[in-house]
Amino acid sequence: MADKKILLAGKALDKVMPAIRAGKILASKTDATRLHPDSCATRTEDLLAVNLGPIAHVVDVTESNPLQVAVTSPAARRRVPGFEFSLFPEEFPAGTLMEISPDILVPSFEWYYLHKALSLSFEKQVLLGFELCGRFAHSVMCDGTSACDFLVDPVLDAGSLRSYIEQSAGMTGAKPAKAAAGWVLDNAYSPREAVIALEQMLPPRRGGRGYPAPLLNPVISVPPEKRGIVSRETFMPDLYWPGALDVEYDSGYHNEEGQVERDKARVADIQALGIPVISATRSSLATCDRAELLGRQVGAKLADAMGLSMRRRLKRLDDLDLQQFRAALHARLMAAIGSPLRAGTRKGGGTWAFDGDDMQEINDFEWN
Repeated sequence: MADKKILLAGKALDKVMPAIRAGKILASKTDATRLHPDSCATRTEDLLAVNLGPIAHVVDVTESNPLQVAVTSPAARRRVPGFEFSLFPEEFPAGTLMEISPDILVPSFEWYYLHKALSLSFEKQVLLGFELCGRFAHSVMCDGTSACDFLVDPVLDAGSLRSYIEQSAGMTGAKPAKAAAGWVLDNAYSPREAVIALEQMLPPRRGGRGYPAPLLNPVISVPPEKRGIVSRETFMPDLYWPGALDVEYDSGYHNEEGQVERDKARVADIQALGIPVISATRSSLATCDRAELLGRQVGAKLADAMGLSMRRRLKRLDDLDLQQFRAALHARLMAAIGSPLRAGTRKGGGTWAFDGDDMQEINDFEWN
């Protein structure tokens, strides 16, 4: 069986790739640029001989729940109980395959990103890029649900992702993948950081505000001449427009003893360096109105640093149609990260979109 392999495909990848990303399954890249049809397991006896142990905790292969695998020849696609076949090109760019075991192959994260562009919306595709290039990872649980791990290592960087897509220009999915990858930033620490960044930098026609892209969690050295007024030699802002603004996102999940004081001291140091700081919390994204307010605050601070051109841009954003685009984008992004907005009726009239995770103002609402 050493010369017969299975290449996972379809829904199997949607279970296995997140588990690899979260460190639950180990995989390593290969140098292969070709997968000969004869090397793919296609006969029943070859498929059943594959040891699925390394992926058994995320896939449960039965006749009613078949395992999706790929072949590189149309003639190799056949009916085998417990398996479904997809077609994969026989030749592909270097770095396209990873190996879980001598018998089990999966596409690289670059190829997976390109492939998912065929089924994901633009926003979900961009968020997938933020995750693969960031410090958070969704892992699939045994019951099929998903949990988010934090402070994990990125598996890609935005530059290498875009480079791979350029090399794969003729492959199916390359065009929408390229459109989404152009907005991916490195080093997001959470899905909500990604949402805040996207809402500021996407173009207005896509529901963003068209601001310059921030840096996410960069390590900034304090100039030697200013080290006497702060308590550290480096700082790491959450969303940073160099020299103009730091948006600090507080999830509310890190309120252990001493951490709040350390966070306050860090913000004080950043402000002492002459950099304005805006604090954002989960409630800042709880409604479309609150997200709009955060965007206006960011724009005002950027205008202070960038001047007339930014103020003119802010004026154009007052268009009612663009405001509706932004509200729709916010709702889609929050739904994509698993925090859909809910509609409530405010006492005294009017409606308000409310995030079910943020219950700080529950007493102000009468639910429909």
